[in-house]
Amino acid sequence: MRKHISIITIIVVAFTLCFGTTVASAKSLSQLQKEIAQKQKELAEGKKKEANLAEEIKDLEKSISNLEDQIKVGEEKLVVLEDDLEAARKKVEEQNENLEDRLRTMYKNGSVGFLDVLMNSGSFSEFLTNLDLVQIIYASDEEVLEDLQKAHDEVESKKNKVENLQSNLKSSKELAKSEKASVEEQKEKLAADNEETAKLLDNMEREAEQIAAELAAKSKSGAISNSDTSKYEGGIFCWPTPSSSRITSDYGWRNCPFHGKEFHPAIDIGASSGSAVLAAADGTVISSSYRSSFGNCIIIDHGGGVTTWYNHLSSRLVSVGATVSKGQQIGKVGSTGDSTGPHLDFRVYVNGEAQNPMSYF
Repeated sequence: MRKHISIITIIVVAFTLCFGTTVASAKSLSQLQKEIAQKQKELAEGKKKEANLAEEIKDLEKSISNLEDQIKVGEEKLVVLEDDLEAARKKVEEQNENLEDRLRTMYKNGSVGFLDVLMNSGSFSEFLTNLDLVQIIYASDEEVLEDLQKAHDEVESKKNKVENLQSNLKSSKELAKSEKASVEEQKEKLAADNEETAKLLDNMEREAEQIAAELAAKSKSGAISNSDTSKYEGGIFCWPTPSSSRITSDYGWRNCPFHGKEFHPAIDIGASSGSAVLAAADGTVISSSYRSSFGNCIIIDHGGGVTTWYNHLSSRLVSVGATVSKGQQIGKVGSTGDSTGPHLDFRVYVNGEAQNPMSYF
């Protein structure tokens, strides 16, 4: 009697250890998948921010280029104005010298020398005539001088405006360059963060694949089969894509666009993105994760060592440990992972050995 009790105890303990390890693995995988999804979201947002910063840098580069063009135009205007200013200055000096030469004996320090005019006049009448001429000459030259001075002042004013504009443009250019350097620094830091996130995500995906492989190995040994017998009792499979029955790649050897000539242990069913994917038979979900080549992948254990795989999904609607019924929607058709277009990669394994899925319909 004690011997029987000991045997039962050993069986119970063994079952508990096996089942406990399986549940722990499933929970670990489920949690890891959530973390992977979160990291994927963070990476996508980081890449989007990085792209936005790259566009901002392009805009700043355009702004700097435009400012440089405006500065160049201003420099060209300054050269012209400098020439005009020099010409105006020379004209003022020349006219002033001419005026001084003609009136040097008639006025000094801005006042007319009446005595000089009187002494050089033969009569009072001639004196009046000479005085009128002096005043006419003086008034005429003074008017020319005023016009020349106005021109000189106008050129000087324009030059000052252009110089102020130049100064403002150069300040704006330096500000834009400083802002660009700041944005570039932000982008560089963000790119480094994105790279670290990508590495972490890659490690997490590898860990998830390892856990999924362990679960698949347990499925192969029957450790997590949902059947109490060694035989599959689910009957004929239902077609997994009700919206399409078009097979785009058969089970067997083929030329793969990603891996070259290979044995294809699945059938590819072409269907529109987002269309329903159904469970082929009753079973338990033992893996629901994103795998690098398969993309979004769901694995269902149907008992008797029989598992079905649903790959390249656009979304997964069931998680690890869920019990599903034949014909229940578990996901949606997509093109994730190594895929050239929307389709379902459907696989069947018996005790870890690939089978032709068409044998089950």
